[in-house]
Amino acid sequence: LRFAIATGPVADKALPVKVPVEGSIAGWVVTHRRPVNLAKAGDDPRHFPGVDKKTDLKTESLLCVPLLVDDEAIGAIQALNKRGGRTFTDEDEHFLVAIAVQAAYALRRVLEDQRRREELDELRARAAAEQTVIGERGGLAEVFDIVRKVADARTTLLLRGETGTGKGMIARAIYSSGARYRRRFVTVNCSNIPPDLLESELFGHVKGAFTGASAVKIGKFKLAHGGTIFLDEVGDIPLGLQIKLLRVLQEQEFEPLGSNDTEKVDVRVIAATSRDLEAAIAEERFREDLYYRLNVVSVELPPLRDRRGDLPELVDHFLRKYSLETNKHMLRAAPEALEVIAAYDWPGNVRELENAIERAVVLGEGEVLEPGMLPGHVRGGRGYTVPEDATLVEAQKSFKRYFIAKALDAHSGNQTRAAEALGIQRSYLNRIIKQLDIHRPEHRG
Repeated sequence: LRFAIATGPVADKALPVKVPVEGSIAGWVVTHRRPVNLAKAGDDPRHFPGVDKKTDLKTESLLCVPLLVDDEAIGAIQALNKRGGRTFTDEDEHFLVAIAVQAAYALRRVLEDQRRREELDELRARAAAEQTVIGERGGLAEVFDIVRKVADARTTLLLRGETGTGKGMIARAIYSSGARYRRRFVTVNCSNIPPDLLESELFGHVKGAFTGASAVKIGKFKLAHGGTIFLDEVGDIPLGLQIKLLRVLQEQEFEPLGSNDTEKVDVRVIAATSRDLEAAIAEERFREDLYYRLNVVSVELPPLRDRRGDLPELVDHFLRKYSLETNKHMLRAAPEALEVIAAYDWPGNVRELENAIERAVVLGEGEVLEPGMLPGHVRGGRGYTVPEDATLVEAQKSFKRYFIAKALDAHSGNQTRAAEALGIQRSYLNRIIKQLDIHRPEHRG
């Protein structure tokens, strides 16, 4: 049993305490579905002293009644130490039983609503994973072969690949197809959280653990108990915190920040990184023992430039997705547009491709994706090049035309924002556009 709600001067200390079903008065009340009213609770053999020890409270009088729904106990309400050192009366007991009847039905509705929301979220997540991880029979065939083999295992996985290759989607696909899919899937992007806050985010903290810690915080590992935690960009975890992560992987236990109490968890860990962990180990920025614990099963996600056969299917998927979101009907790509897409190297991988298709759907007209709807740097193929026989002046002019066109495309043709990004005046940018004969759609600004 655990405290869902606690009030009074020791409420914050009581909330983290777990009360055993066997060996506690609350557990007896839930098991036997009967109230207990005691003048000296500490003398009762069923009394659990753990709450008193954790809260520095001495329990004297106690009144505990079950929360019953259709004769099933879903919890209990417990009152301790009536004011003035008095004992709880029969009238107190009748009053608390009446409250418990109303509270039990309200709590059941809350729990049922929560369960339905979690099931709906899970169905959406499973559908999203099935729809967005494309390439099972193409460039990701080997990846999916590993996914099928490890989905039901508790084995730690390390997903490796460049930024934007879909590591998060693969992690969710593993979770969704595994035995833990009915439990929580908790994501932590280790690179987005300041290093001094990451320990609290992962493992939680107690009240007063540091300046500003005004209440108990439950960490992501505890939230993921029974389910799966996805540690994205695990290579960015500070060296000093890595030993604590290693202990969770080895022992499935940790202490919240500021606490000496050990928490046990049952969590499947999926980690991901775009960094060269071997180089980080050589530079003593990443623990070797943690690397081996994470790298039980390693899955390498290929960059999009090595999955060109998956491009048509990915393009179709993103066209359908953003046409539906924007109420448009751009549902296919012209062969010339697919040729342009295939010629580009996509350094931002699937994420960059998705952004390019979303931009084309939002800004474009018609039912077919044409080459001109793609960003200028994509239409330029594999990037900026200069003819070998170009003079220095010609090369400078060519690069300036390419660089400014790229800035304009990045800001949807808005000259004011492009000039700010380039660090020049808008009037000067306009003059260069005319001098170099850079043609772009007219945009205000």
